[in-house]
Amino acid sequence: MRGVRGKLKVAWDRLIRQDASPNAIAAGFAIGLFATFYPFPVLDTLAALAIAWCVRANKAACLIGNNFVLLIYPVIPLLLTAEVVTGRFLLRSPAISPPGNAPLLAWVKHQTLPNLEALVLGGLVLGIPSALLSFWLVRAAARKWQKRHATGGFMRAAE
Repeated sequence: MRGVRGKLKVAWDRLIRQDASPNAIAAGFAIGLFATFYPFPVLDTLAALAIAWCVRANKAACLIGNNFVLLIYPVIPLLLTAEVVTGRFLLRSPAISPPGNAPLLAWVKHQTLPNLEALVLGGLVLGIPSALLSFWLVRAAARKWQKRHATGGFMRAAE
């Protein structure tokens, strides 16, 4: 458990010590965290970086936010499960049933589209509040750290 705590502390320290405004840091982290809920692994990072670049958010904070869940790896299956369950509930889809007599490949093919729809919807429903909450928390922490460690011209004007 100390290994995970240590990794989280290092990531947090790198995040709030960025030489950028608290809003840029928080926006980058929130964009990266939101992209974590996107169901396609490599595309989430590319999409997060593109969005961070477009809105002039901190790209390093975006990568930290995007990979934050990877630091606590056992959470990923729970996150995906929560997304599918939330999406299936909102879509009013029936529960996933085992294959029974059907061949496994046919069952997987039959279940892919409804589960993908549920995964995307669940990711949006869980990702938006997570990103908003992380924005406010990271912005407050970055402001506090920058105010405490302000020396000369180091601290940029808070937006």
